[in-house]
Parts: sequence; C-alpha cells; structure tokens
Amino acid sequence: MSVLVSVVIPAYNVSAYLRQAVDSVAASGDTEVIVVDDRSTDATSRIADELAEAHESVAVVRPDANGGLGKARNLGLEHAAGEYVVFLDGDDYFVPGAMEAIQDAIDTHQPDIVQFGYARLYPNGNAEEGIKRAPLQIEGPFTAAEVPEIYEVLNVAWNRAYRREFLLDTGLRFPVGYYEDIPWTYPVLSQAASIVGIDRPLYMYRQRGAGSILRSTDRRHLEILDQFERLFVELDRLGVKGEERSQIFTCAFRNLATVLSNQRHRVPAEERAAFYGRVRAATKRFAPDGWTPPATGDKAQAMRWIWSHSYPYFLANVSARETYQVARRQPTRAARAAKHLARKGYHHQRAYDVLRRTAPLDDNLVVLEALWGLSPRLNCLAIAREIRRTHPGMRIMWLVKPTEVPGVPEGVDYAVKGSHKYHRALATAKYLFVDANPPSWWRKRAGQVVTQLFHGTPLKYMGVEERGKSPAWRDGLLRRCAQWDFAVASNSYSSEVWKHSYPVPFEMLEVGYPRNDVLVNAQDTAKEAAREALGLAAASRVFLYAPTFRDGGMGAAAGLDLRALQESLAPDDVFLVRGHYFHGRQASIPGQGQVLDMSAYPAVEDLYLAADVLVTDYSSVMFDFANLRRPIIVFPYDWELYSQVRGTYFDITVDAPGEVVWTTGELSRAIASRSYETPENQARLERFADIFTDLETGHAARDIVARVVDGTPIPARTHQQVPVLTSWKMDRLS
Repeated sequence: MSVLVSVVIPAYNVSAYLRQAVDSVAASGDTEVIVVDDRSTDATSRIADELAEAHESVAVVRPDANGGLGKARNLGLEHAAGEYVVFLDGDDYFVPGAMEAIQDAIDTHQPDIVQFGYARLYPNGNAEEGIKRAPLQIEGPFTAAEVPEIYEVLNVAWNRAYRREFLLDTGLRFPVGYYEDIPWTYPVLSQAASIVGIDRPLYMYRQRGAGSILRSTDRRHLEILDQFERLFVELDRLGVKGEERSQIFTCAFRNLATVLSNQRHRVPAEERAAFYGRVRAATKRFAPDGWTPPATGDKAQAMRWIWSHSYPYFLANVSARETYQVARRQPTRAARAAKHLARKGYHHQRAYDVLRRTAPLDDNLVVLEALWGLSPRLNCLAIAREIRRTHPGMRIMWLVKPTEVPGVPEGVDYAVKGSHKYHRALATAKYLFVDANPPSWWRKRAGQVVTQLFHGTPLKYMGVEERGKSPAWRDGLLRRCAQWDFAVASNSYSSEVWKHSYPVPFEMLEVGYPRNDVLVNAQDTAKEAAREALGLAAASRVFLYAPTFRDGGMGAAAGLDLRALQESLAPDDVFLVRGHYFHGRQASIPGQGQVLDMSAYPAVEDLYLAADVLVTDYSSVMFDFANLRRPIIVFPYDWELYSQVRGTYFDITVDAPGEVVWTTGELSRAIASRSYETPENQARLERFADIFTDLETGHAARDIVARVVDGTPIPARTHQQVPVLTSWKMDRLS
C-alpha cells in the first residue's frame, strides 16, 4: 500500500511519553510511523516494540550505537517510504486531527513543505501558542524569498512536513551535535519551490523541567557556533545569495545573540568571554557584504552590541538591561519583583476584580463553559449554535483549559482559563451559560445573566445532598449557585431533584436539554448518516458501552472483560466504548477489531444516533439515549459499592430501562440471544422513557435562548402524567 506520510520519531529515554507520541499519529490513514530507538537505557526500547506489535503502521529501527538526535532523524529518513516526511520528537505529540490537516494541505497543494503551528505545553498544563504566526496565515503556496518572515518562525525540524523527493534533491542531512536544526531549517526553506502554511497549533512541544538540556549549564551549548558555521557551508553549496542570504544571516545571528544574552546561563561562566570572541569573529567572517545589524526587533540591541563592542561592554549593557535601568539606581530585586507582579497581575484574578468594577458590561458578549473548561460540546454547544443562528451579531466566547485549546474548532473564539482575556470575559459578558459552575471567586455583577444548563440527569446524590461534604463546603456551593438566574431541566424528575439539591432561587426552564434536540428530531436517516460519519457499516449491529466515572479513577474497561466479550460478538457486531470525560482516552481499551475506543470522539450525540443498543451502568447517557427508544442494557457490576459510596436517588436495578446483567458472561449471552429485545424489556424501556423524557421538546435550545436573551416567556405547559419510580429513596430528604 502506498504511504502518503512517514512520521519519524527519534526516541531516547522517553518512556514516559512515547506512547502518547505514537498514539497521536499511528491511527492516521496512509501513514507509517518509524520509531528510531537511539539505544535507550530505560524502558523506551520495550515500549517501542510493544507499540510496533500493537500497530501495523509502526516499525522500530535502531542504530548500532547511540548517536544523538541528528543521526536518529537521518536513520529514520533513510527508512521512510512516504511521499512526505514529518519529524516528531519522542516526548512531544500531535493534537487530534493534525495529520488529517497536514494531509489535506498536501492533497490540495502538493507543496515541497507544509509548515504548521505549535504550542508549548508546560508541566502545569498551560499551553502557549507560538507567537510567529503571520507567515502561516498566507493563503496558498509561497516561497521563502517571497515571504522572508518564514525564516523567523521557530527554527526546528518538527513543525513541517517535507516532500521526501525534495529532501533527497537538496542533499541535506542533520549534523551531529546540539542545535542541529540550524544548518537544516534555513537551507531547506530556501530551497522549497512552494510552502503552504497551516495557522493552527498542530504540534504540542513539551517543556520539560528537570533533565531538559535547555535548562542546563553545559559546554555542549557551545556547539551552536559550530552549527552556525555549518549553515553557511550549506548555503554556499546550495548557492543561496543576495537578500535571502542576508535574511538567513540575521535570523541565525539572532540565535547566537539569544544564547549570549538572556540564555547565557546555558554556557559555563568561565567559557563565556572566549565564546563571545568566537561569535564576533564568526559573524564578521560570514556576514554578507554591506550587512548591518537591525535597528528593531527581537535581540536587535544585543546583536548591535556584539557586532560593535567587546565582551565587557556587552556584559555590562546586557546586565543593565536585565536589571531594569541600573543607571536609575533601582534595586535589582525590587525592579524584578515589580515586573513580575505587573505580569502576574495582568493575568491574575486581581485583574478580574478591577475589571468587574471599572469595565463596562458588553451586552453582545456571550460566554460559555462546558465541563469546567473542556472544548465546545453538549448543552453549551447547542446553545452556542442557536445564538449564532438567531443572533449573528452577538460575540460568542468559550472558556477553556490550556490543554483543551487544540480541541477548539478553527475560527471559534476562546479564552484560556487564568489569562487576562479570561478574566475580562467573566467580568464583562452579559450572558454566561455553564453546565457546572463558574470559579468560586467569581461574583455576578449587576446586569449579568447566568444560566445553568447542567450536564446530565442525576442518579447519584448531587449538590447539598452529596455525601461526605462539610457544612463549609455546602455553604460555598450555595453561594456559587445563588448567582444562577435560570436552570434547565430535561424531565420532571430532574426538576424536582435540582430544586432540592440546589435550594437557591432561580427560574427553572422545563424545556428539555438542548443537546437532546438532535435526538428528539432524529429522522429515519439519522442512524445511517451517523454511521457513515464514524466509518461504521450500515448493516452492523452497533453497541455503545458508556460507563460513568468512579471515585478512585477506574477506567471505562473496569468490571468488563472486553477481550472475552469481543470473542462472543457476531462477525457484523461493533462494540463502541465511550469513557467518561474525566478519564479521557482509555489506554486499557483495545483499539482494534470489533471493540473501538470512542472516548476521544467529541460529539457523543453521533454515537447515540449510530448505536442500536446502549450498555451502561449508572451513567447519565441512559436518560439521553432513552429519547431514541432503542434498547438499553444495564450492567451494574458494582452496584452495592457504588450506591453506598455515592448514594443514589433510586435503584437503577429496579427501575431499569431494560435488561439487567451482572457479569461479562451474562452480557455476552444477552447480546448473542437478543434478550434485550423481549417484550418485557421493551416495556421497561417505554416506562423509563416516559419518566425521563417527558419535558423533551426538540426545541429546547430555541426556547432557552428566547427566554434568556430575548426575554420571551416560555408558554405554560401541562405536565403529563408519568409513571412513578418504585425505588425513590425518600430517606434522603431533610
């Protein structure tokens, strides 16, 4: 089979990260993955072999001895068979959809290079997108001569896809030593006949703390000068001259100035003066005729000092600059503290406090937050779409955690939690829609409107009824909930529970869940369309297994022997596994054969529509799925423990939506015999659906937006009679 993209992953002692790196690319179509195990001394070698065994697209190659990053990349390039080559460091990873975006750019333009955005990922979860983005925003192919700013984008090997034949034609290879990207990146850009940009952070560049060479003091950092000199040997070989050579020289000089100035800690103190002299001599030797240091831009002043002055002058001026105007006799520590506090204050909650008091309310700003900062989904997403449809002039902004930024669709406005933009949005937005709660420090100001959409139907105890919580915790919860103006109920049962578990004044909107509108309005063709989107055969019998979260962190596969279950499936059966969002992707779930891990799939509604049968334990998905009136199997294998630890409003094994099974064997037999379709189990499903879908209208999003944004009252409705739960636990009531 032909291969479009070869992903080369140099790997040396990255056992903690290699699985994520490989998993981020191994499942992409028309892709081969070449892990170059550079003779690791930790578990990297074993993990690499395991990954090759698990993924048909993954191969492992090894040099005779450890040779460093440059040699590992060259070895991977020699084994690559793809039309294009991408380099992925073993401790980084690509975001979901990245390879597809790269392949789309290749299919559309067939360029020599596809260059894409990246984000620095910090240990605390913060993610910062690269700041040099303008060249990536250009429409269509271009060359470096036409857009010289492309040289200023981070000069690394991994933020591009390269046409392999183009690389072979250039004759470029990675050198040995640190900073090996310098004599690679600039020449390869200069030779490309066409470059296409993707202005999205596709690559997550992990910023490792302890053990990172970039944070260390090491003589090997002196090798940057060797790579600088190699760069101009390559440029001579390739015939790069004129303005383009001058542009490359400036960028490469900036790298040297960076190591000499604000990153001089990398070079041992006793080596710095001599290194400075070597840098000055090299820059004079390789500077194009007539070149002068830039007057503005990053490191421009440091470059001017290096070009014109001796080391003592340079050191004195760099030190003065870093200590914030020593000439004005400001104490170093105080100056640094002032700058630190100013930066911290800009992104701090204090900024929110100031903005809340001083900034005007923005009547056209709508802020939404799904599940404590996840990417757009569920009820909040349905509301956002309705607002976009009915109020196109309003601005919609999502509040997301740093690690969720890659999941935000292109063109969607967002604010990263903890940033200044985030605090400003919370302080000035007229409308806030949430399905959990804003942060505990947030205080609604006059004129703001808060709507609680919730993210499920409660089986376990919620709010002030949660077990094991202190009075102080409940007081804090009630203070946050007291800021709600509206709350939404999907059924009469929930309406009752919410009012008791969150005893604060708000208007209950009994209109159903916005995310369920698509289920209530599903046409006969919805199942076929959903399966086509998921790549499932129309004739398959599709099961969706969606368990809830359990305290203690057990994953979606806990309690169910998926391998044994798979052996009992019919040839046309497919078993989709959807882990709880707290778990993310389930590493313990086999991602092949008839069992497919769909935990990372963003739209759970598509999975509902595609499924013939739902299998769950106590997850709220059963209440949503009941809108489709399709069979539900309850698998409450740890019901006694769960109900005791969490507390539940009723007994799901009694008021079940269908067949109840307790073991993997019982579930296998139910699937094989189709006992879930018996008249008795169908009657259970109808009764369950009557109870838990009685408020679903199919136009919940429309009604909520009309009430909250337009102030249109929701017409009074007559509540139909619904069956009564036989296992209500009334002893919880206080």
